[in-house]
Amino acid sequence: ILLTDGKDVLCNQITQTPSALTVEMGNQAKIFCNYATTYSNPDLYWYRQLSDNTLQFILYRDNSRSEDASFAKGRFAVEHDLAGKTFHLVISPMGSEDAASYYCAIRSTMTQPDCSAVQKLPGKALPLQYISHTLTFQWVLWA
Repeated sequence: ILLTDGKDVLCNQITQTPSALTVEMGNQAKIFCNYATTYSNPDLYWYRQLSDNTLQFILYRDNSRSEDASFAKGRFAVEHDLAGKTFHLVISPMGSEDAASYYCAIRSTMTQPDCSAVQKLPGKALPLQYISHTLTFQWVLWA
């Protein structure tokens, strides 16, 4: 949800594409995440929800810090363009363990009193205010 006062964006917005992706195991996958915020140093996250509904942290970035889950090191990367406000996730090579729903998320520490319509992951206590729609990988297995 994007609210404006005619001058500036008041709320964070995430746009994630594609909504579904078919990837051959061993190849690279790229999930596009564009965001809008007036905050100059937003906290940006990628999470994934596994088939057993476990929510798993993948990585975090802001202007000066980064954190990666241990399983993500070496195979998961981001293409982060602060000026272009993009935060794309790249997974290479894809493995069967990567079949999941992926969430791009943003949290700004500034107060945004006009942002009452907030999406949150159901049943999970996360340091997130805004999340995108899910991306579910589908597998193409070759004999």
